[in-house]
Amino acid sequence: MVVRRTVLFILACVVASAAAAQTRTAEPVPRDQIEDAIREGCERIMGTQRGDGALVLDTRRFGPGTYYVYPVGVVALGTLALQHALPHLKGETATRARESRRKALAWITQHQLEPKTYTSGLVICVLHKEHLGEYGKLVGRYAAMLVLSQHTKGPDAGAWGYDLHLPPGYRLGQNQGRPPARLGRMDHSNTQFAVLGLLFAQHSGFQIPKRTWRLLRKHYVDTQNADGGWGYRSDSRPGSYANMTLASTISLSICEEMLFASDHGECKAPPESGPVNNGLQWISKNLDYDALETYGFYALERLGILSGLSEFGGKSWFDEGVSRLVRDRRWRSHGADSPNQQIGAAFAVLFLSRGLEPIIINKLKRHGTSDWNNAPYDVKHLVEYISSRFQHPKQWRIVTLDAEVDFLVRVPILYMSGYEALEFTAVEKGKLKGYVERGGTIFGMACSGRKAFDKSFRALVAELWPDGELRLLPQTHPIYKPPRPLAVKQKLLGLALKQGQGRLGVIYSPYDMCCRWHKGGTRAKAVFDVGTN
Repeated sequence: MVVRRTVLFILACVVASAAAAQTRTAEPVPRDQIEDAIREGCERIMGTQRGDGALVLDTRRFGPGTYYVYPVGVVALGTLALQHALPHLKGETATRARESRRKALAWITQHQLEPKTYTSGLVICVLHKEHLGEYGKLVGRYAAMLVLSQHTKGPDAGAWGYDLHLPPGYRLGQNQGRPPARLGRMDHSNTQFAVLGLLFAQHSGFQIPKRTWRLLRKHYVDTQNADGGWGYRSDSRPGSYANMTLASTISLSICEEMLFASDHGECKAPPESGPVNNGLQWISKNLDYDALETYGFYALERLGILSGLSEFGGKSWFDEGVSRLVRDRRWRSHGADSPNQQIGAAFAVLFLSRGLEPIIINKLKRHGTSDWNNAPYDVKHLVEYISSRFQHPKQWRIVTLDAEVDFLVRVPILYMSGYEALEFTAVEKGKLKGYVERGGTIFGMACSGRKAFDKSFRALVAELWPDGELRLLPQTHPIYKPPRPLAVKQKLLGLALKQGQGRLGVIYSPYDMCCRWHKGGTRAKAVFDVGTN
């Protein structure tokens, strides 16, 4: 049986029109107001810090006794928010935030393992953003608890509940309590944090068994409701609702990437994933931003960023979220009760901070063909590589030429690839020319060096810039130098613009790198470095 590969970024399910790249119902909020809200959220988080470094975002999570008690998880949530907020903080606030993060990180790493699913996912996320060499053992232990504690039988198979099994041989101290002998029922809230932890453990170099991902995928497919959404679980809030559908859609997408990206044997657009598409369709039709709590906005942010989508149902998810979170700072999380308020602040800071991360490359979706997406994870993996190598988070998006040039030029690189001959209308060609002449750079790539794409791309450049010429870039060209000195100097061509004082308006690779970007791994390092430069 051939496993259907997912295209996380399939735009067939982005159901508005392709022109929705610019459709908004919420007016964009000025950046300084967003940064002010981030600062306020960080002040709330830092205001909960004890002398020992713990961020007590919710006092109930630090008490004795129930499964809702996970102090390490709460501290990790606050720490993660501060980590992502730091690039957007200034002056004395940034200084205090760095110190608060340092103390909280020390508290987490000096604490015994906390065998909770929420905790494991959040701690791994926090440690992944730090220097792994120092914390690798701790990441491995939390990842091991997740792998060991996945339900493998019955109606909960593939998912996680609140509690985890400890790693073999590990014993908690006398004051730490004891994990239950049997794991409780699963739910899709805990499961999304398990998926986050497994994802970043894998990004940190730990090999998560394929069986874990296969069980997880089967679980999501089997528990998806007929309308395309997900509920909490079959015996508790089983109907589809936003929090669980957002979380489950991105978790299923991550799962399918982990299963299938490295198995992509040929540079060819894979079949679409029906369950992922159905989840995205549910979101496009049913998402009510006014009813969404900060916990849901955190899932929305992850879905938008990891999928490369700017909007759902014709609405910019970031603009819609910002308009609520900046103008109404109650920041509800699981009910607006006061003890939970700073949990909400942490989720709000994560949404706002990540939404401000710079988008460095757009992937062009061409109408009427799937040829634009032969390697679905190519640009995603390249941007993840750049972010990891330089410790500065970057993002990417999918766009169409229905967007106006004013929208396109916000991002410096427009990437297109394929096997087939390119076909653009006169209006689309005008937008490509305008994009380059207003400062953007087109980066073209012939999948597997196919002649049809190669010939049509060269013809397009000649048509748009008849006085220019695509020329082989010499080995002394700056593109082959730092930031990443290249072990392999890929053959690249460039079009230097006369009016741009020699700036490259077009870069072209007649040979394939996209399939290796898509597969990722250590073998792709050399071509990742080419893309980085």
